[in-house]
Amino acid sequence: MPFGADDVIGVVGLSLTCLHGCVQGLAILSKAIHFDRDVSNIRLQIELEQNLLFTWAEAVGLTQEPPTLLISANDAPFVPKILGQLEILLSDLNHLKKRYGLDLKSTFEDVETLDDDDNSTLSKLGPKPQESVRRANATIFHQRKSPWKKLRWVTIDEKKVAKLLEEVKGYTARLEKFLDQPMRAKRAGDLDGILRDAVLNLNDYQKLDIIGREFEQASSKIAIAAAVRLKQTRLMLGLSDSSLLTNSARIQSGPFELNSGQRLNVRRSSELQSSSNSSNTMKLSMRRLTMSREARANGLRTLTYYNKRAVLLEWKIWLEPDSAVPKSRVNQVAAFLHKLEPSFHSLPCRGFVEDHDARRYGYIFDLPENFQPAPLPTQPSQGQPFLYPLPNMHSLRQLFDQSLTAPSLNERLSISVTLLETLLNLHTSGWLHKELRSDNIIFIRKADGVGDDHVDLCTYSTYVAGYVYARADDPGEMTEPLKSDLEADLYRHPLSLGSSRLSFRKSFDIFSVGCTLLEIGLWSNLRQILEQHSERLLPLSLQTEQQRRSLQKSSTFSSTSTSASILGRPADHDDEKGDNDKEGDTIRPSLDLMKLRYQLLLSQLPVQNTSGTKSNFQETALRPRNRGKILRSLEAATGNMYTSIVERLLSTKVASCAGEGGDFDEHEYALDLEIKARDTIQAIANAI
Repeated sequence: MPFGADDVIGVVGLSLTCLHGCVQGLAILSKAIHFDRDVSNIRLQIELEQNLLFTWAEAVGLTQEPPTLLISANDAPFVPKILGQLEILLSDLNHLKKRYGLDLKSTFEDVETLDDDDNSTLSKLGPKPQESVRRANATIFHQRKSPWKKLRWVTIDEKKVAKLLEEVKGYTARLEKFLDQPMRAKRAGDLDGILRDAVLNLNDYQKLDIIGREFEQASSKIAIAAAVRLKQTRLMLGLSDSSLLTNSARIQSGPFELNSGQRLNVRRSSELQSSSNSSNTMKLSMRRLTMSREARANGLRTLTYYNKRAVLLEWKIWLEPDSAVPKSRVNQVAAFLHKLEPSFHSLPCRGFVEDHDARRYGYIFDLPENFQPAPLPTQPSQGQPFLYPLPNMHSLRQLFDQSLTAPSLNERLSISVTLLETLLNLHTSGWLHKELRSDNIIFIRKADGVGDDHVDLCTYSTYVAGYVYARADDPGEMTEPLKSDLEADLYRHPLSLGSSRLSFRKSFDIFSVGCTLLEIGLWSNLRQILEQHSERLLPLSLQTEQQRRSLQKSSTFSSTSTSASILGRPADHDDEKGDNDKEGDTIRPSLDLMKLRYQLLLSQLPVQNTSGTKSNFQETALRPRNRGKILRSLEAATGNMYTSIVERLLSTKVASCAGEGGDFDEHEYALDLEIKARDTIQAIANAI
């Protein structure tokens, strides 16, 4: 049972004193200087241990006013003992030299501040680490009773420093055992946010490597380590965020050593060369691709064979066949997808092929070994290739259209968590998907000869696909115009449509995921949801092509005007030659559907506070409101919390212009929102 400071004033006071000593030891050690070497990597390792200790102290209440210990009365006496041992370990220079071989000398120079952006590595990693570290450091530093003296490295050995920090981790792990499960979960969530913010803001290969190694053995942080490796791939491709990266820290893109089916082997920054000579690195031979006539005619995705192995093939049409930029982008995306790990719930890319006849590129994705089909019992006819039965595959959209009974709520929640985890890990790594919708969530299982009339999702593996327009989240990166069709724009943020559209950003991916979670909850595609909740519009299937063209000419609700109405500004009607238009006889998305999306869904969303960067699901979930028909249906099917999450994703804040929004950090806001959405849906699933 938790107890307050008045009950155990001695234990709490002693624990707080020892905590201050530990912070002092770590802070002074992290600020130790060396005249001949850059010690920023060592500083980062030490500051990471500071964060682990801080998050523990916050969880048990030692950093609040008044301080307390929210742990068992039986465990409380052990806290000052463990902290005291750690304080002695960090403050005794003779002990550090004798036990670890760390040669440090005290100087006559005082530590004047702990809030030093020029020397602190962690303070540069983003708002979350700054907020946590600076608050705790400032309080402890101002309460010091004597000056803190700076240290100087006489000799330095990173392996010996790592040995010391391993022992520090051991003390922190002993302290963590005193936390109950809710406290551990909260601490893990806080640390998760800090680390993801750090990965997002870091553009240094070696410092990313430190974070990756720090947490790759922790089962709860495997996704962080995977995101680190993917961010490193981005750096190797030369796709660093130009707004964050200095010239001295910029890592040039370099060659990749690849064989088909192998993982990406990226070289360290010291070995990197210009990428101009490696533009065809991920290109594969079209001759090794074996496709049936039906597979060749499929314009989006198909299962087929490459080098006699079953693979997934996704096509990207050449929008500008004479330009070298699309091919460069295809190569970059293929290299990025080659590095994907299981936490991204996506298939690794082997490379890409060029289909010159059809004027398109094809991304080839390897299927897991257990999906590789068994040989046919009979030999093929003479002159035909020896092919095996392909796995079964369905997209989420196909399952909606099959009018099957909705799977259990737990199965739907599992799909939602998969999608949110992919979104979170992609954005942590600094990448944008751009085409997140039910068409691009696929289910695959090994062909077993059993009829596939009834799809049992428990027998399928779920993957996120459709990366053909993916790119790095970098202001300097070219944004390819998305191919518009009858329904794809329904999943796109209003500000991403029309001639005055904004460049693609994280919030647009979040909006698309909100639309898809709405579909998963109601187990119906977005078009059907809009039609079923409309009292006026005929089903789109009953409209003739002529009627649709008539609607296109007569309606004033284009995707641009809908976007403009949401923004509260006049519509831009001069949009007939915008990038979202199709050429020839292909028509734009149904204008009535765009109008319905606004009237039945977007106009019913809660208005978000435009200040700050934090999201608050609890406030949204508990505040009573009159929801529209669609959201009421979703609440009846999935509950209030799930519906609240969908509302928050659909109404995500967007910083429309550089410098707009004051202290609003869209990157931090996006990660915070995605973490809470994933954790909340996972908690709902665990509670069922």
